[in-house]
Amino acid sequence: MISIAIVGSGRLAFQLFGVLRTLKGYEVSLVLGRSEPALEVFKDTQTSTDFKAPITEQLVFIAVSDHAITEVSSRIHVPNGIVCHVSGSVSIEVLNHHANRGVFYPLQTFGASEIMSFKEIPLLIEGVNESVFQTLFSLASEVSNRTLAMNSSKRRSLHLAAVWVNNFSNFLYTQAAEFCKNQEVPFELLGPLMEQTVKNALTIGPEVAQTGPARRGDTNTMNAHMESLPTEDQKKIYQYISEAIQEKYKHEL
Repeated sequence: MISIAIVGSGRLAFQLFGVLRTLKGYEVSLVLGRSEPALEVFKDTQTSTDFKAPITEQLVFIAVSDHAITEVSSRIHVPNGIVCHVSGSVSIEVLNHHANRGVFYPLQTFGASEIMSFKEIPLLIEGVNESVFQTLFSLASEVSNRTLAMNSSKRRSLHLAAVWVNNFSNFLYTQAAEFCKNQEVPFELLGPLMEQTVKNALTIGPEVAQTGPARRGDTNTMNAHMESLPTEDQKKIYQYISEAIQEKYKHEL
């Protein structure tokens, strides 16, 4: 039985806890966090707020915010285990305090409160040596059908791309939802369009899939849209993105 400790009590820590505790041959035997109330959701497992006590588990997952990884790594004492973080944008080198270190990065957003399946989530693995890598890769293969090796530089680039497709696009969804609310039209009606947009991007590629008034050079429609937008920020966003699309596809106009 391989013992696992999770350091952190946020959304990703909770998701890892839910998935890893179901695996045969593995046991989540410790969850370490700063706040006792935040640890209450980790049922039937030992929890602690004592960062000074040695962590004797064989695998230690640091599942905290990116800016806190370095500090947390330096605070914990892991005599023999493998220490890994779960960030896409942070280098493996921030774990230099530990001889056996690695990265176990799930390429997904974890806004949901229910336990998610990791089967189709890409897991990107890095290890300081072959032994660490194989241990993490073996575990990842038990969790996901899409496990692959990726170094810190490539993983950082993919994380940046993930910000474009997830965080930025979600912000545009927020703008659309606010606009729909103000205009008293149902935002939910855009659901099939949103799903088809993603499907097209993955099947024929986003460059080919691009449609809309900016690609067509339909200035009349774009001007009408600009007049309908209620805030200066929304007008700036609409104008900047429309101009960027026009620049990219100007050879077609």
